[in-house]
Amino acid sequence: QFGVSRATVREAVALLTVQGYLVKRRGIGTFVAQAQAISGGLESLISITQWIEAHGYQPGTSYVEMGSRSPTAQEAEELSFWHPEMVTEIHRVRTANGVPVLYCIDVLPVSLAPKTPDSLDESLFQYLERDWGQVVIFARTAIEVTQATPSMAHHLQIDPETPLLRLRQAHFNQQSLPILLSQDHFVTDRFHFNVLRHRQ
Repeated sequence: QFGVSRATVREAVALLTVQGYLVKRRGIGTFVAQAQAISGGLESLISITQWIEAHGYQPGTSYVEMGSRSPTAQEAEELSFWHPEMVTEIHRVRTANGVPVLYCIDVLPVSLAPKTPDSLDESLFQYLERDWGQVVIFARTAIEVTQATPSMAHHLQIDPETPLLRLRQAHFNQQSLPILLSQDHFVTDRFHFNVLRHRQ
C-alpha cells in the first residue's frame, strides 16, 4: 500500500521503539507510547518555562488573554505595598511540545504588568527580572484540587470537570514583598509532583 518492503517497515518500527515513540508488548502487539508526564519536586522554585525545558520539552503558549480590573479585597491586601487601584489579570495556557499542560491565572499590579501580550510567551519570572529588576526569591504555596471549568477544559483539550491540581501562590521579591499572585492549574496526567518529607 505504501510502496515499501516489510523489512523497511520492521526497521522503522524498531527505530521508533528505541526512540520511545512505540512500545512493544509481547503477545499483544505494538502501540504508540504514552507521552511521559513532566515531574518534579515542589521544594525548588523555578518557572514553568524552566520546568518544561528541564524535561527536554519545548515550552510554548497556546492561549493568552489579559485585562485590567479592580483588585479583590484579598488581592489589595496581598499587594498592598504597591497600592494598586488596578491589577492586570493574565490567563495563559502553557504547552510542552505543543501539548497543553496547564492553565495559568496571574495577577500583578498594573505598574508591573506587560503592556501587550507579546511578552507573555516567556516566563513571567524572566519578564519581571529583565524589565523591572524584580527577582522572585520565594513563594507561599497552597496545594488544592479543583475541577476544570468549561473554558479551561476547552483550552486544555480535556473534559469539563476533569480534576486539576491547583497551586495557589504568592511570589515575593528580594525585599520579601509580594509582586505576583498566581493560580496554576495542572493536568494531572501530564504533570506530576513529589515532595521530599523528613520525619520530625
